[in-house]
Amino acid sequence: ARPEVPSHVPFLLIGGGTAAFAAARSIRARDPGARVLIVSEDPALPYMRPPLSKELWFSDDPNVTETLRFKQWNGKERSIYFQPPSFYVPVRDLPFVENGGVAVLCGKKVVHMDVRGNIVKLSDGTQISYDKCLIATGKLLDFSPFFVLAGKDVQQRLTLFRKIEDFKSLEKISREVKSITIIGGGFLGSELACALGRRARTRGLEVIQLFPENGNMGKVLPEYLSNWTTEKVRREGVNVMPNAVVKSVSVCGNRLMIKLKDGRKVETDHIVAAVGLEPNVELAKSAGLEVDSDFGGFRVNAELQARSNIWV
Repeated sequence: ARPEVPSHVPFLLIGGGTAAFAAARSIRARDPGARVLIVSEDPALPYMRPPLSKELWFSDDPNVTETLRFKQWNGKERSIYFQPPSFYVPVRDLPFVENGGVAVLCGKKVVHMDVRGNIVKLSDGTQISYDKCLIATGKLLDFSPFFVLAGKDVQQRLTLFRKIEDFKSLEKISREVKSITIIGGGFLGSELACALGRRARTRGLEVIQLFPENGNMGKVLPEYLSNWTTEKVRREGVNVMPNAVVKSVSVCGNRLMIKLKDGRKVETDHIVAAVGLEPNVELAKSAGLEVDSDFGGFRVNAELQARSNIWV
């Protein structure tokens, strides 16, 4: 019988996001017989993340959390998945199919890399050797310490917004609670604030957005554009609170109490953390790959190589 997971693959892509899918497509375009294995922690096949905080919220379809379909800017409808399941080859068949293909091993994590032996180890102990490897593990939520230390009662009313499941649960929560507070003023936090703000008008939902900067996307936009964006978000019905640094979060009665460093207090029913992302360099340690001390990502050459057969 064929093993569930092949012991060797010519192309191994670690991570199941946009970068990995784009790489798989490009590899197959250049080498139509290529056999590509994507190993992804996510239980879902590769999908687009941006619609989770934008277009899906504006859908008129009451079953949008199941269909995950949205209207594009050109009016055409599509799924958030890059390709349907039929596009991919079953993992166990990858070494044997005549013209190669792309297989996705979902819900699995690469925990160790032997760079000299060209072997990776998964969390369940499975080992896979490769000829060429791409590390496309993306970013991790740089999670604020007060949330980690917060009790279970706070964590039950907290959404870390990142994946399909987070969209599904927040969509449901937005129909049930009276007040949602988004912590984070970057792209994700501001997009979510606008999406929920639109709902606020029709449903009487209170939407609050807190962040430490002077304005929305203050870290990436010049001041005048950041100010313009903040006004735009406010016009969508969001109570935007800049210069807000969270000191603590606790349960007060049946609501959450957020205390800010300047003494202000915010009462809410649910918190969405759309806070900073840090490059995910967990594999660097076991692989002995260099990490940039200033920016935190993998160090590579001009060809994005960390080693002769490992790209990032």
